[in-house]
Amino acid sequence: MIPIPLGGLIIFFMAVGVTAVCVLWFHSFWQERKREVYRRRIAIQCRICGTAYACEAKRKIAVTICPVCRTPNERNKLQQI
Repeated sequence: MIPIPLGGLIIFFMAVGVTAVCVLWFHSFWQERKREVYRRRIAIQCRICGTAYACEAKRKIAVTICPVCRTPNERNKLQQI
């Protein structure tokens, strides 16, 4: 049996806990970034009324119709905030 002092055992479990929290945080941050990139890829902003609406990326339509003002809009990436 390996003798481990109580203080060393507490520090070990705290280090494991902090590492687990950091890994979970990084994973959720990465997933949210992927979702935001997808949202920006399918979003289209109307050039007349400014309404942002989604059009699936699977459809290869270059020009879409705004659901509010019925203006044709080209597919462009949304600008970074």
